[in-house]
Amino acid sequence: MTGSGKKKIGFVVGNYHTDHPSRLVHTIWKLLKDEGDVELQVFLGTESASFIKDYAMRSSQFDYQYASLCGYTEYEDLDLLIVSAGTLSIYQNAIPLDEFLRHTPRIPTILTETDRQPEDGISLIADNQQGLDSCVEHLITAHGLTRIGFITGPDNNQDAEERFAGYRAALQRHGIPLREEYIARGDYSEHVDKSVEALLDRAPELQAIASANDEMTVAVYRVCRARGLEVGRDIAVTGFDDMLMARYMEPPLTTARQDYDEFSRQAVRSALDMLRGGKAASRRIPVPFIRRCSCGCAPEAETQHPEQADMIRNLQRSREYQHNSWIGALMNREMLMEVDEPKRFFATIGACLAYLGTPSSYLLLFDHPLRVKPGTIPEFPEKIYACMRQEGEKAEGYDWAEAPVMRRGDHALDFRPEGSFMTFLLFDEEYQYGVLNVEIEPEKIDFYYMLSLDIGSSLRFMDIWTQQERYRAQLQAMARTDELTGLYNRAGLVSARESMTADRPREAAVIMADLDHLKQINDRFGHHEGDIALRSVADILRQVLGANQVIGRIGGDEFQACFVQPSEAALQKQLRRIKARCDAYNEHSERPYFLEISAGYAIGTVQSREDWEALAARADEALYEAKKTRRDFVIREGS
Repeated sequence: MTGSGKKKIGFVVGNYHTDHPSRLVHTIWKLLKDEGDVELQVFLGTESASFIKDYAMRSSQFDYQYASLCGYTEYEDLDLLIVSAGTLSIYQNAIPLDEFLRHTPRIPTILTETDRQPEDGISLIADNQQGLDSCVEHLITAHGLTRIGFITGPDNNQDAEERFAGYRAALQRHGIPLREEYIARGDYSEHVDKSVEALLDRAPELQAIASANDEMTVAVYRVCRARGLEVGRDIAVTGFDDMLMARYMEPPLTTARQDYDEFSRQAVRSALDMLRGGKAASRRIPVPFIRRCSCGCAPEAETQHPEQADMIRNLQRSREYQHNSWIGALMNREMLMEVDEPKRFFATIGACLAYLGTPSSYLLLFDHPLRVKPGTIPEFPEKIYACMRQEGEKAEGYDWAEAPVMRRGDHALDFRPEGSFMTFLLFDEEYQYGVLNVEIEPEKIDFYYMLSLDIGSSLRFMDIWTQQERYRAQLQAMARTDELTGLYNRAGLVSARESMTADRPREAAVIMADLDHLKQINDRFGHHEGDIALRSVADILRQVLGANQVIGRIGGDEFQACFVQPSEAALQKQLRRIKARCDAYNEHSERPYFLEISAGYAIGTVQSREDWEALAARADEALYEAKKTRRDFVIREGS
């Protein structure tokens, strides 16, 4: 339950850009809009392949990312879930329904376009076999046609399988054999031109084509027109669904009507009954036959449908869409200017959404992008970060370190604004970043879909930029670091010590130190042993002087450490501690030599590079004096 005390329904739908799922979203949204105790969150599979397939755009190859939408339901505080099983499987043939459901919360569920019964909930499905059967029956009995082709729906889709069964049943009832060459593979999109062409090439004698949905009849009309075949006269065509444009096609399409209003009413009524303690039952929804002209029938007067008014309103919104598109493009530019600062980057998104008049929105992102492979649903991280929250004109971005954290199945965080939201997946190619949640009406989905693509691309750019900056930092560190010891090299030391006095002259000190008799160790035991001794010196200097001090290896066995605001007593104490550390090392070491460090220091006022070099030269003189007391031979007896 939401923080407002309202119940929240989640609705997962795929392939939104086609007629059937789009109308489901619009209708369910409208039916729940006036329910004062309920909020709705729609998880939108806004695939692009359904409308750019003919252009072979590489980006559409990554629509498989939308299979992940179910997983985001686990981060939200949902009381009931509606899953449009049929629309999810359109482009996800490799993923069974069970896998989708495995990534959803264990709450009451309504499955649509399937008769699969969830553990806690119901299923709703159209009477697909009866609907398609009635279309083919009409072609046979009313027009005397027997050579009837069929365009199937996608594999592993129950709607499509049942409609094919309706085609078979009608043929069998009239003793007409089922011929494989009369069957063409389809995917429910309008871009099945090649399948239709291949069907007509191998079966030019066809008298009719029955399609598993209306979308694919658009391609049938297009191919027939290109071949000089007039639909309704030279070849009969029927569809299924009664999409919005079916009655306005030329000629108007004979089809079987999915009653979207009834289907949506059943889903909403069942959901409300279940949320309010009542009972709901699974059912099949009748699909009436709609006779028009594409089958060869004469025109028949048909009353105007309310959808026609919707078309007019959509045309009136075109100027608003154009204006918002410009704002979206500018927002993308603004985001790219802030990729070096995540907090400002996310705040820019919120500011743009506020400018567009979005009532509220929030952004959920993973701290690292998920790399998702086709045919899979990723295992989602336990945590997702709320990087932006916007309400009205107020928008706030959060850095990763300060962003509120939401956890799967844990809805204690009171971060989400109140309201009903549309959820858009944010991804770029195989990389998935999270989701954008916006409180909008369904009429604005297309624009915000475009915006979500821009945000996904910008997130990819920010990720690449961050990786490059990290790589550059690593290269810079490597250029300033001694590979053997991990201390500064000469260049790194010079840069670090100069930054300590860049603003003003300061009292400073330099300690010069070296490993006694490195040549003896190298000559007797090899350079590998000499390297071990040098690393041991570096460890001792870090332990005594502090790991965050400016310490460097400036030559083969020479080390230098630099300080500001030193005291004579502290420096003398450090030199004593260096000797004590060496003694402790030698007492416990099994190495065949003694590790000894000679050291000296100098104090003075420095600011420039020349000042530091002069101070280092004085410290080197002190080191030279200290060397006079070192032992002559560091090889242990018997080694």
